[in-house]
Amino acid sequence: MSRAIQVRISESVVRTIHVEDGVASPLEMLPILPPERMAELLARELEALGFVRDGRTCKRTEPDGIEVTVDLETSTVAVKLGAGAQIAESIERTMQVAIENKDLAEASVRNTMVRDLDARVADQTEELRRAVTARLEAKVADLKVELDGAIGRATVGALTEKASQLGQIESTHEDEAGNVTIRVRL
Repeated sequence: MSRAIQVRISESVVRTIHVEDGVASPLEMLPILPPERMAELLARELEALGFVRDGRTCKRTEPDGIEVTVDLETSTVAVKLGAGAQIAESIERTMQVAIENKDLAEASVRNTMVRDLDARVADQTEELRRAVTARLEAKVADLKVELDGAIGRATVGALTEKASQLGQIESTHEDEAGNVTIRVRL
């Protein structure tokens, strides 16, 4: 007759996780002037919005940690956000086993517990990733309005420059809807 014993097993894990999400999309720039000149006009507008120029890119890090990078050469914007967390999880289990099966039973339960801990960490990582994605999506909508304004001003600058190449600019008028009229004497 075998004797039964009570075995208590505990496993814990502490992990530091980092998740990152980002999106990139093209900017709608009209090719009014050569691409290099259009890039210069856009860079000037972005610098006025707090972007820092670094060669062919303009970058800005928002107070909430979101990084915005505009590639002037390819006319694309990339928005990226990362977040980290430290996760601590533990599991404790108690079981009754025959003394001769103690080692085998303990190893089996320990393996199950490790898988359970890994699943908990994966769930929390996914939850953090979803939170990062939600923050990023909210920011992209606000950023689109800001970038559209910068592109609009760069486009007006390009149109004005192009008009001055055609002749003498007599007047420039912008209405409340953002439409621009440039009168040129040829």
